[in-house]
Amino acid sequence: MNALFDMLDDGERRRLARFGLAAVAALALFLAVFGRFRVGLEKEKTNSFRVHEATQRVVKSRDDAKVQWQRWEEAGKDLAELRTGYFYDESLGIQPLRQDLQKIFAQAGTIVTDLDYNYADMEKEKVRKTLITFTYSGTYAGLKRLLAVIQAFPKFLVIEKLEFPRTGSGGERLSAKMTLAGYYGN
Repeated sequence: MNALFDMLDDGERRRLARFGLAAVAALALFLAVFGRFRVGLEKEKTNSFRVHEATQRVVKSRDDAKVQWQRWEEAGKDLAELRTGYFYDESLGIQPLRQDLQKIFAQAGTIVTDLDYNYADMEKEKVRKTLITFTYSGTYAGLKRLLAVIQAFPKFLVIEKLEFPRTGSGGERLSAKMTLAGYYGN
């Protein structure tokens, strides 16, 4: 290689040296630009990953909102069905509820005392709630039969409270104070 270099005159050597220096400078410039470009690509890749994650969260949130909206629509349909099929008609007053209670007590074969009616408006739900408190006196089997008849009754009656002032031990009769809730739809 030295023999080849010796065959060149001084002008050609200087041009070759300048060309080599220019090539080294171009290589250094290329590496610097490529290094910055590579760092920029890494930043863009990181930003792209963050944007992708954010997009995934937004899509998941949207899908969750759609599912939640469908549940609310189904709940609205269920409430409309409850109002028409299981709630009492407010325009008819309390008489249908009283007649249903008489049917329930007759089916269960029980006698109740101290019937008391209280009323509450549930404005948010647009429902009127009637609380019926009464005292049952009898056996455990009779109470079980009464609860079964209430559970099987086609109207929506909820046992709000059940208290046992006397448990029926020692030969005495069982005594239970029960609160039922009946609902009137608008």
